[in-house]
Amino acid sequence: MIEFSGVYKYYDSLAVLQNISLKIEKGELVFITGPSGAGKTTILRLIFGSEKPDEGEIKVGDFVLSKIKQSKIPYLRRFVTFVFQDFKLRQDLTVYDNVALPLLISGQKERDIKQKVYDTLKNVNLRHKVDYIVRTLSGGEQQRVAIARAIITNPRVILADEPTGNLDPDTANDVMNLFKNVNALGCTVIIATHNPEIFRNTPYRVLYLKEGKIYQ
Repeated sequence: MIEFSGVYKYYDSLAVLQNISLKIEKGELVFITGPSGAGKTTILRLIFGSEKPDEGEIKVGDFVLSKIKQSKIPYLRRFVTFVFQDFKLRQDLTVYDNVALPLLISGQKERDIKQKVYDTLKNVNLRHKVDYIVRTLSGGEQQRVAIARAIITNPRVILADEPTGNLDPDTANDVMNLFKNVNALGCTVIIATHNPEIFRNTPYRVLYLKEGKIYQ
């Protein structure tokens, strides 16, 4: 599903990632952890296609990201979605409008969009807030809106960058359960976090990053 082979990434001649080689299988839930600056977010951005490796090769499904053309990026984004740490929601729009946005961009019919939005919000326990303006929601509710927006297109891979970073422990646990439920349906989920509490005693694989190198 996802394979890194000898990947290096540099910022201003500094090697943020050094000789990264790893495989993540279809349907896995994987945690990537390590201190700030270790390269966790960079790995996610490389998988998402918003960065390219300076050396080595990355494959995501049938996409070879070291060689991908800009015109192919929209197709990759249907395959891989991203839940950002700061949500990146339109604060002035309703929950419905935020979650429907990926379907509108892909040109789906309004009738179909409406049903998919309602079903997806039900899955993340936010159906009752469909018409709320996003800025009126709590941090945990906004994170669930972000997850709903990410899963509504039925992606094969979901990337999440510090998805519980600004949440209290109970809300963080609820959010993690949402990711586990999505994974149980067959979606590959990769979560970058510096918080060991969310993967302590987990049955899932944990990759440790330190100074741009990976330890399993």
